[in-house]
Amino acid sequence: MKSTTFHLAAVLSLVAAGQLEAQVRPGVFGYQVTSSTGVAGEFCLVVDCTPRTSTCTAGETLTLRVNAPHNNLFAIGASFSATSCLPVPGIANALVIDLPVVTLAVGVVSTPSPVLACWGGTVAVPMQIPAGVPHGLSFATQALADVPGLSGTAPAFSVAVITTIL
Repeated sequence: MKSTTFHLAAVLSLVAAGQLEAQVRPGVFGYQVTSSTGVAGEFCLVVDCTPRTSTCTAGETLTLRVNAPHNNLFAIGASFSATSCLPVPGIANALVIDLPVVTLAVGVVSTPSPVLACWGGTVAVPMQIPAGVPHGLSFATQALADVPGLSGTAPAFSVAVITTIL
């Protein structure tokens, strides 16, 4: 009986460890833009140099969401395009939005998240699109956050999202 219990405990510990390993990846966190037309970006597990696309209407409020470790620092930047894939020393992943970059928000990931698949924290930043913004105008956003990496906690870039005004 002891042998069976031991083997079952060993198997369950391996299953739990495998699930935890698959939930988060070092240097990766989530960034999403939510508008009246949908959600663009990545919840957590993907980062690359291909900007995601989104649309919105003039006059609406977008939600810029960062899913990263609770109580860690984050920033969101914006530019008018996203054609780069520029590695920055000391920062994981690549800067995708083009220079010049304007800072939209800086803060702390303030809300604990019960969805532990992405570090356990989230923050939603509202962004009002003025009513007079011309149709067809596009802008790109990208987040930066402190996330655990292979060598400890360090800054990392998220995916970028290009939003076009309908």
